[in-house]
Amino acid sequence: MIVSLYSTKGGCGKSTLAVCLAAYWSQRKKTALLDADPQASLSICRQEVLHVPVYEDTSKGIGKTIAKLAGEYERVVIDTAGYRRRKNVEALAHSDFVLIPCKPSPFDLREAMEAVDLLREIAGGKEGKRSPLRYAIVLTMAQRTAVSAQIREELENSGVPFMSAQIGQRVAFVETPIVGFPPAGSVAALEIELLAKELRWRLKA
Repeated sequence: MIVSLYSTKGGCGKSTLAVCLAAYWSQRKKTALLDADPQASLSICRQEVLHVPVYEDTSKGIGKTIAKLAGEYERVVIDTAGYRRRKNVEALAHSDFVLIPCKPSPFDLREAMEAVDLLREIAGGKEGKRSPLRYAIVLTMAQRTAVSAQIREELENSGVPFMSAQIGQRVAFVETPIVGFPPAGSVAALEIELLAKELRWRLKA
């Protein structure tokens, strides 16, 4: 399974969510992280606590790297760059599923919708191929506020795929690259588990 995280909006938790998903899957599956963002955010990860190898590739031939990792690992999580360029599109096109992190705000929602437009184009180009591209918006840094409820309602009415599972604003997520996956039974760990299970269900549907 190849899962990419993509967003053109900074500060939406894209890299953090990539690390958390990889750390969760690594407890059960052979998992790798691929940093495809020139900012190299994943370089701060402490592999001795995450137990997830981190690879870097921001080249135009990233598709070959993804194919190689997919042959060696059961789960590959890609942190893509936050812009629309050929190598980024190539990474997205090689994915089985793309998550679009979106904070519950009107500005973030607009950026997420633009990402959906790009993914629709890529998905159209993958028709007839072995693995169709699937994608969905996932709410991150969500809180129990009127704005969060409104954004979720707008997503429900938009017809755009979005995840039922959502990620709250929790310190445990920010600490994951340094201290490892949140403790079992914690709310943070449960949120990532629910998201991972929904991803698997959507890929099987």
